[in-house]
Amino acid sequence: MLTSAVQTTSGPVVGTTQAGMRAFKGVPFATAPRFAKAMPPKAWTEPLRCTGYGAYAPQPGHLDHADEAACLSLNIWTRAEADRPLPVLVFIHGGAFVTGGGADYDGAFLAAHGPAVIVTINYRLGPLGFLQLHRLGLGEANNLAISDSLAALDWVRANIADFGGDPDAITLSGQSAGASMVIALATLPQARGKFIRALALSAPGRNIMSADHADDVARRVLAELELAHDPTAIASLPLPKLFAAVERVSRRLADETEQGTVFGPVLDGIVIPREPRDVFAEGTLRDIPLWLGSCRDEMVMFLKSTPPAAMIRTTERQVRAAVGDAGWQRLLAYYRATARVDEDPYEALLSDAFWHRPMADLARLHAAAGGAVWLSRFDHRPALEPFLSQGPTHGADNACLWAHPPDFIDRPILKRKGGPMTPEDIEVAARFQASVLRFVTSGAPDIAEAWPRFEPAKEPLAIFGQPFHIVPLNEGVRSRLWAELSAQRGAPQAPAARAKIG
Repeated sequence: MLTSAVQTTSGPVVGTTQAGMRAFKGVPFATAPRFAKAMPPKAWTEPLRCTGYGAYAPQPGHLDHADEAACLSLNIWTRAEADRPLPVLVFIHGGAFVTGGGADYDGAFLAAHGPAVIVTINYRLGPLGFLQLHRLGLGEANNLAISDSLAALDWVRANIADFGGDPDAITLSGQSAGASMVIALATLPQARGKFIRALALSAPGRNIMSADHADDVARRVLAELELAHDPTAIASLPLPKLFAAVERVSRRLADETEQGTVFGPVLDGIVIPREPRDVFAEGTLRDIPLWLGSCRDEMVMFLKSTPPAAMIRTTERQVRAAVGDAGWQRLLAYYRATARVDEDPYEALLSDAFWHRPMADLARLHAAAGGAVWLSRFDHRPALEPFLSQGPTHGADNACLWAHPPDFIDRPILKRKGGPMTPEDIEVAARFQASVLRFVTSGAPDIAEAWPRFEPAKEPLAIFGQPFHIVPLNEGVRSRLWAELSAQRGAPQAPAARAKIG
């Protein structure tokens, strides 16, 4: 049934009510012309039916379902009745900065069990959200996806109280590319005070693209489109032509450049003025509790893609540059000697280099600066493809976080079907969901005795598996060898891996 109308800053909206839960889907929070900053949507007076997910952000495979003028919408799940303002979880989806959307994440289960208000957002993707053209004739085309996310946060702050949420108790969360955006957003002066906690799942610790590389990408795209003489013409180009050109440039960049990536947040000096790691290190974010998580076998998915993802070659090149060819061979030999029966040593090395070690380094920076931080790894293999065949690879934790036990949910944009969960899936998912909701409601994912916070003197790593348990982070010969090689070369603790992530 339809809800009563809820007034927003742009006009009234109605959603649906079912089993004591209200859902408002496709709520416009902004609109934007191509390559321009987001602005408030045109106001309306009659109640707007927000009963289905809004238009997808234009992306490969979904250009027919996309609407670049109307894709800036969000989705809200909240209890029909609550005796107090509820904490809020705002989620930024992943998808390598080029795919995905809030429609892949049904927050009804989390909202009911928090209790909490769950919000998923859309932002502009690929060239529309990340192509840096502000120095090439389009003055506003600068970190537009970051600006979209800030606009969504502003909307939530201004309106969520009318949906039962507490605007002063917002947790900003994201997975993969969305986690990279969370880390970047957390450090921005314009985001201060807009959320009080941050959760980043599967984000490399170094997640910012250089301005020079972003300019190179933009020039390559314009040259591919034969628009170098008239960059402003890109604003009226048909979307299929634009996205096809970006795909061709992306394939070449994977082989020709050190970074091997096309899109992501850019250290432009304006929207993102500083390297996020530097901001964490100086302690200005010490009041933001931070949870950093990853999956045990992150790289398997990318190794098994056809062809293997560019990040594979990029990460190996960067490790070799950091520790030398002899160091690389020593690392690989140690990983082979210590591999589990079901472990690919090459994949494990790259997972550590690109995902686990950078996140641990970020945890160290935040903890050393006085911030509360927790570090976790997801070791459970969900009974759902691609995890059945690939193990706890990239996104395994996300599948369990958004599950509606006893079932995994469908992911329409990702084109993955859900399915029944095993008892083991339900057990691990329940523990993971409870920890996330505890973090959202209290600022800590568990009581200190069960999961101590990460500190310089002690570095506990929580393992989500059967059973849930805590291990010392730097236990074992692999960690000691990394430390030895880094010290020998005077290298940072993790390579500056900046590659395309999902």
